[in-house]
Amino acid sequence: MKLRIEIDENFDDEVIIRCKSLTDEIKLLQDVIGNAVDKDARLVFTLNDTEYYINRNDILFFETVENKTAAHTADKIYYTNYKLYELEEILPKSFMRISKSSIINCKKVSAITKNITGASEVLFKDSPKKVYVSRMYFKLFKQRVEEML
Repeated sequence: MKLRIEIDENFDDEVIIRCKSLTDEIKLLQDVIGNAVDKDARLVFTLNDTEYYINRNDILFFETVENKTAAHTADKIYYTNYKLYELEEILPKSFMRISKSSIINCKKVSAITKNITGASEVLFKDSPKKVYVSRMYFKLFKQRVEEML
């Protein structure tokens, strides 16, 4: 694989990947570049009538509660007007749906307690919070967490 950087003051920044086929290595490169560019992206949340701009990498998980979307950080719960399906479209690959009502940040996972008959429990780094991944999403979730390691 060749890597070439061209500097031209007349152009906006752009990354082009030329390849014969879309291999796993190229997909990984695309994800790394995409996450590096967007690593400080912030979303708008509310808590007690105050708007907060939170780095999405500080979010452990999103869940729907009583027709609201809650964003959990290590110590707080914020709310957003986004629906889960909208968040799935704008969040990076490190976030994924794990049930009908939850999206998780796979980079923040510290432990998974597998339950063959029901939802498996997920614990987070530096937080007592936990969330449950449904059996339908478990295999894909486990693969994604292993990719993030």
